[in-house]
Amino acid sequence: MKLGLVGCGLIGGSLALALRARGARVIGRDADRRAAERALELGIVDEIGDPAASDVIVLAVPVRSLAACARELGPLAGAIVTDVGSTKAAVVRSGEALFGARFVGGHPLAGSERAGPDAADARLFAGKRVILTPTPLTDPAARSRVADLWREAGATVVEMDAERHDRILAAVSHLPHVVAYALAGALGALGADSFRGLAGGGLVDTTRIAATPAAMWIDIFLENRGPLLEALDAYEAELGALRAAIAGGDAEAIGRLLDGARAARARILG
Repeated sequence: MKLGLVGCGLIGGSLALALRARGARVIGRDADRRAAERALELGIVDEIGDPAASDVIVLAVPVRSLAACARELGPLAGAIVTDVGSTKAAVVRSGEALFGARFVGGHPLAGSERAGPDAADARLFAGKRVILTPTPLTDPAARSRVADLWREAGATVVEMDAERHDRILAAVSHLPHVVAYALAGALGALGADSFRGLAGGGLVDTTRIAATPAAMWIDIFLENRGPLLEALDAYEAELGALRAAIAGGDAEAIGRLLDGARAARARILG
């Protein structure tokens, strides 16, 4: 298989490494020429060039850049096109407008706080889920080929409607990132330098994802703002209730809120 990769960072690079290990030839491109050259040095891509003649093209760029990136590709000679974006409804509309039935929306539920070609890992998707968001327009052959591609990378493939995807991911992925960034920002306002060397595992675990470079998450927050704001409303209500219970010295209410949160976590992760 000839794979065209647009965006040679963590996700695109990891997929390319996994598929090259299965015999694929990868033609890469990146808006940052240095990233493309580094991907070539690391063996992520076989060559830097035009991916338009590939069998499958993966758009691994920030979600708000996808439409412009896709338009730059030009004629694709029948290639299947997919993406790895964390939001799907707007992406699928743009993708189908540009590529018709050959576009298949995708989102791997895997990642790292690291970024760039040096963060790429051929095992990143092993045992992870990838969500595909086909529509009635999607060509069954394209749908099947993209699913097979992810399975070859070690992932389990699930399918759902793009809008349902965005509502769910707003709650289970985008909201936690908002909370992590806000928590780290609050600690900065409280005097981060004075806390150096004193942070426990809880803080490290809770704020780990706030180490992710901002560019990707700015796009995601804005692209999925409706569902994300709904999730933030629910979070603020829960936080407000806990604050009120603490301010009022109400141990019973605090316990009730914490037990409810523990039970919710068990239902989600169990």
